[in-house]
Parts: sequence; structure tokens; C-alpha cells
Amino acid sequence: MEISIRAENVSKSYKLYNDPVSRLKEALWRGRRTFHREFHALTDVTFTIEKGCTVGVIGRNGSGKSTLLQIIAGILKPTQGSIVVDGRVSALLELGSGFDPEFTGRENVFMNAAILGLNRNEINERFADIEKFAEIGAFMDQPVKLYSSGMFVRLAFATAINVNPDILLVDEALSVGDIVFQHRCMSKIREIQRQGKTIFFVSHDIGAVQKLCSTVILLEKGKILCIGEADQVVQEYYKIIWNAEENYKNDRPADENEQVVRVVETDLVFEALKQYDGRFGNRTGEIAGLALLDENGIPRESFRGGERVVFSLLVKCNEAIDMPMSGFVLKDLLGNELIKTNTDSEGCPLKPCREGDNLKITFSFVLPYFRPGSYAFSAGFGNGTLEHHTAYDWIENLRVFTMESSQDCYGLVRSQVEVEQEFI
Repeated sequence: MEISIRAENVSKSYKLYNDPVSRLKEALWRGRRTFHREFHALTDVTFTIEKGCTVGVIGRNGSGKSTLLQIIAGILKPTQGSIVVDGRVSALLELGSGFDPEFTGRENVFMNAAILGLNRNEINERFADIEKFAEIGAFMDQPVKLYSSGMFVRLAFATAINVNPDILLVDEALSVGDIVFQHRCMSKIREIQRQGKTIFFVSHDIGAVQKLCSTVILLEKGKILCIGEADQVVQEYYKIIWNAEENYKNDRPADENEQVVRVVETDLVFEALKQYDGRFGNRTGEIAGLALLDENGIPRESFRGGERVVFSLLVKCNEAIDMPMSGFVLKDLLGNELIKTNTDSEGCPLKPCREGDNLKITFSFVLPYFRPGSYAFSAGFGNGTLEHHTAYDWIENLRVFTMESSQDCYGLVRSQVEVEQEFI
């Protein structure tokens, strides 16, 4: 087994001072007194990555992801522990890192490639490919301080992937580019994967991590919580997110004039919750049943593209909830998130609920032309807004159905495409 990256008990600490005077006092005392407190960005991080693996690193903001990548890249030195990297490393870290704003794009390409060990002839051979991929035109000979963020990241990525790295480090930088460029980058990353290179990929785009990475590392407060297969580690990440505010108590007194809604379901028989793959949350609001129907209200086990799907949840409110929200994700067998939405993002906020209320929440949509196979709904209920919320109940693979089609579908989705032929 060939090892690409080995980290053993890597820790990184910083000294934090309340003010500049405290820093000066500590310098004058020459270590006899301290005026700082320690901040541990990383603590005892240990892992081994085989050559050819694509590794994702996920975690909440401030968990130490970027610090870890900077240590691997050699930009930072660990406070304790050791890290061994075997091969040429090309890093696409924070926007602008490694580029001199006063240099032109061309000069920065030659400088960065030289730092990575390429001689001038090798750089000249690859420059045309870098220029073509970056697509910044005449700006290649302008100072990069004049670049837009999109131009900056295009040039940085084009340089990073064309120096033939053994290890590619990517830290959220691709989120700056436009949609077309992001697709081009992902295609290039898959090409690098096929070449047997090692990729270390930090992102908040969980879908991209699941699709690209064979192994995922979950960081929380500078420590590794788990390492393993993408789907398993992502579920642990969701647990952290969903339970982040579990101990939060809303002590706001009830307003007697506040509008509340009481919806008791009587006209529809919901299915009981039989089989599912995971469930998280404190159950302040609890999913108690579901219904999967067609537009005529008939329960269905299979659908075809173009048909309307009605997906309903029965929710029991065990406490008063002032800002209820609900959502679902529709995934294929490989875990690709095909439809992902919630009541807030659809512009349909739910009304406040009282303790003991039973809610019927219904999502209705026309099913796209997916390829035949099995698909699963995951659903959740919580309190708050799209940006700041607490998940009270989230259930993975709550309801599975099959997709039927009389037509071939070679991608994830089939669209009606008209074809014409003309001799000119």
C-alpha cells in the first residue's frame, strides 16, 4: 500500500491576546508571565491516505478544515505532531493565496509553476493549456489586482491542475466561479481521478463530496470525529448540524393575540412509519405518518415521469412551535439529491402551532423524467428559518417508490429533445 499523506498527532495552536498591550507585556516579561490564551485549531489529528484516493473534508465553520489543508500544503507548520506528504502538491486554497497582486497573470503562472518544481521549458509547454482553460483573454498580461474574483479563481485553478500534481488540494475556491466554469472544473477533477492522483477536497457542498470522494473526514472543533465512507460520515455531519441547538429553550412568553393554527387530519389515512435508514432530532415536532399519492388522491408505489406526486406528512407538535418549517429530499439509489426543498425556500411559511396540534403538510409537484429504478423520500420538520433553524425530526429514506418508463434514459433525467437534420 503506497501512502500519499500521513498525519500523526497533528495539532495547531494560536496565541490569542485581548489587546496589543497584552502582547507587548508578554514580550517584556520574556516568558515569565503569560498574557494570552490558547486557541486549538487542530488537536491530535491522525490519518493515512493511500495514493489515488479522493478524500473529502467536511465540518462546520471553524472546525479546522482550512488549517489542515494549509498544513498539508506546507503553508503552516503544526505546533505538534508530524505530517508526511509523498509527491508534488498543487494547492487551490483561499482565493488569492500564492498570487502576487502586482504581477501579471502570466508572471504569476510562471512563478507558481516554478515553486512547484517545473522548469521554464515545462512551463512553456503547458502555458497554452493554462491560458485556454482560464479563458481570461488579454487580462493574462494585466496585474491580477485588476481581476474579478471569477477571473482570479479560473487562473488559479488552471495553473493548479496543469502542473501535473501528484496531490491536488482544493479548499472551497470553486464556489466563486460561474456555473459553466464549475462544471468544467468538476470534469477536470474527475479526469485527475482517473489518472490515479490523490485529491484532498474541502467543501460545504455535501452533494459534491458524496459524488467525488471515496473517503470523508469529519472535523469538529479541531478534532476528527470519524473517517470512513462518504454516506456514513455525511450522516454523522448531519447529526451535528441538526442537534446544534437541541438544548436551546425558547422562553418567549406566548402572545394571546398571536395567530395560531390547529389542523387535525380526518380525511386521509396516513401510512405508519415502517422502515427507514436513520432518524435524528429531539422530537419536539414529530413526524407520525406519511402519504404518497397521485393527483387523484390514490396511494401509489410507482410513478412515471410527467405525473403529479402528492407527498404529505402528519406531524405531531409536542410543544408550541412559533416558526415551524418542513422539507424533503428526493434521492436516487446512489444517493444523488435530485429534488431538495422546504416550505421556506418555496415561499410558503407555516403558521405557528400550539402544543398538541396535529399538522398535515403537503408537497405537490410534477415528477421529472428520471430513469427507471428506485427512489426515496427523506423528510424533516423543525423550527426557525432557512438560515437558522433547529431540526426536530429528520428521517432518512422515509418512503421508497419505483420509477417506470417506456423510454430509455441514459442520464439521471430524460428531457424531451427535438432533433432536426439539415444539409447545408
